Amino acid sequence: MDLTNENIINLLAKNSKLSLHEIGKEVNLSTPSVRERINKLIDSKIINRYTIDINYKALGYEINTIIEVEIKNNLYKDFTEFINNQSNIDFCYRISGESCFIFKAHFKNMADVESLIDKIQFFGHTKSHFIFSETV
Repeated sequence: MDLTNENIINLLAKNSKLSLHEIGKEVNLSTPSVRERINKLIDSKIINRYTIDINYKALGYEINTIIEVEIKNNLYKDFTEFINNQSNIDFCYRISGESCFIFKAHFKNMADVESLIDKIQFFGHTKSHFIFSETV
């Protein structure tokens, strides 16, 4: 990976809607050259997908949490299926340490938080962290 590809990745990470022309101006390449480099990054699985950054607060989701789950009774597969069917989850990782999984979720109210926590209790024990603000 050369410096130009790193610059293209950094530009796309900040704004995945940048046009090939705009990227080319930033990295001093023609539009076809940028397209070719991006296609190679996709083919080599360095770029997996393009995405957006959603302001959930503007959609009415006032509560954001990071929740850790310590799975009981070897229900890893069942929990994975359950969490994949939840629409309010930003990410979920299987991790090492005291907890088995950690995920970020957004909620409209505390009743919704409580409802999800109650459902997760079937799979294991939770530890919830409420997000006050974003620093990075």
